[in-house]
Amino acid sequence: MTREALLHDAPDPFTPPCAYCAQPTGAPVIVGVTERASGPPMVQYACPGCAAEHGAGPSPDDVIG
Repeated sequence: MTREALLHDAPDPFTPPCAYCAQPTGAPVIVGVTERASGPPMVQYACPGCAAEHGAGPSPDDVIG
């Protein structure tokens, strides 16, 4: 590790916007996944309050059967 690596600012935390209230959230909950024809799937996040109110949909980690 170099001295420059230790002195750089830390990266910004992952704060995606909530799919319901559009506010950035530091504790995102996956509420939906949209598969796309090309590229990775689009993941939709919600804040914990909206996720509890609206419910969370299946995520890529869920086994649906």
